[in-house]
Amino acid sequence: MTVKKTNTFPAFLNKESRSIVKGEGVYLFDDQGKRYIDASGGPIMSNLGHGLKEMAETLYNQALKNEYVFYMDFTTPELEAACTGICEASGGDMDRVFLVSGGSEATEASIKLARKYHIDAGNPSKFKIISRWMSYHGMTQGAMNLSGFPFRRRDYTPYISNNYHIPPAYCYRCWYNKTPETCNLECANALETEILCQGPESVAGFIAEPISGMSLCGATPRPDYFKRVREICDKHDVLLIMDEVMTGFGRCGKFFAYEHFETPPDIMALGKGLAGGYFPAGATVSNSRVFDMIANNSGLFISVHTWAGNPMLAAMINKTMDYLEEHQLIQRSAEMGEYLARQLENLRSHPTIGDIRGQGLMRGIEFVKDKETKETLPPENMFWLVLNELAQDMGLVIDCSSGCDRGQAGDQLMFGPPFTVTEAEIDEMVEIFDRVLTQAEKQVGF
Repeated sequence: MTVKKTNTFPAFLNKESRSIVKGEGVYLFDDQGKRYIDASGGPIMSNLGHGLKEMAETLYNQALKNEYVFYMDFTTPELEAACTGICEASGGDMDRVFLVSGGSEATEASIKLARKYHIDAGNPSKFKIISRWMSYHGMTQGAMNLSGFPFRRRDYTPYISNNYHIPPAYCYRCWYNKTPETCNLECANALETEILCQGPESVAGFIAEPISGMSLCGATPRPDYFKRVREICDKHDVLLIMDEVMTGFGRCGKFFAYEHFETPPDIMALGKGLAGGYFPAGATVSNSRVFDMIANNSGLFISVHTWAGNPMLAAMINKTMDYLEEHQLIQRSAEMGEYLARQLENLRSHPTIGDIRGQGLMRGIEFVKDKETKETLPPENMFWLVLNELAQDMGLVIDCSSGCDRGQAGDQLMFGPPFTVTEAEIDEMVEIFDRVLTQAEKQVGF
């Protein structure tokens, strides 16, 4: 294929990208006039939909008023309001907010905060952060140390150190060959085993996505999983860190996904839809226990990036929270998520659909060669890329990934449209995807 000359550095270097010139609601339009329905909200981020005039006006007005002050020197009314709004949305579970520019920054700041807590608590030997295999916490070096997603770690393993992982909460392919009805939460109890093996005096925190993102596309633990995790963490003085970069701010039908498990974390990372998809956004959020320990001892937490706490981001978060409330979009995420799940279930007759899972408007599909044995499709087929390219050809945007079966194979995708999506638009997405999947299955021999 001849690729048109460009000076951009895309992820797929030998593929020509379509040029999007406009977005409106759940639709994108390219420079050839073709329309695409955005079934994934980009990378599960565009929570409010594309082209909202109110969001553009908020950014414009804030830039005229005050575009930047340095977080270490000043606060702003916008910053104070955003932090208060996030904590109020948690119902008082969380108490303090540190705004950054994205999810990877948020997870890195979270582990630094856990480390700082233990130093000020008089336990400087506690520094290790345990995470899960098949997790994803970002692409910066610290976030990659946490991530257990082999597909995205593989090229950079020489830079990865000090990583401690336990099996995932992955009921469809349970690493213990159990079912939710027959298991004893072995995947949760593995945390205590790892803490004891590392030495409780050295373990500072455990980080997990409440509902898995693109590494396991919507895999959801048993309802009591995080309650058991909380017990283990409290027993060994380990902080519970929830990575809600993808799941937070309504994506899973509640303001925060941890609410599904009735288990508030000590520290939480936010990103993606935090500013509705209209500004680079991230936040590290803590409860009062963590903040007070540091405030009453060293009184210092240095993890500052240039754009941390900037008023432009804060203003966009405030507008996002107002828009979510005004249009009841979190309730809508739950309702439309249930409708999407029902419509996707109508595709079960496809020979490659092995599992459909998720919460709210975050619904994953895993594909298999054999439904009975759950054998994966051959990795060389690159089925996830076939799906992605065929979908774009047919005017559908989906977010696909590979490697869910221990990083060796396993194709999957996530549906995550804007919360404003209608039933008719969901029907359109599913109808197009039905045709995409039929053609993709023919290409790999079904």
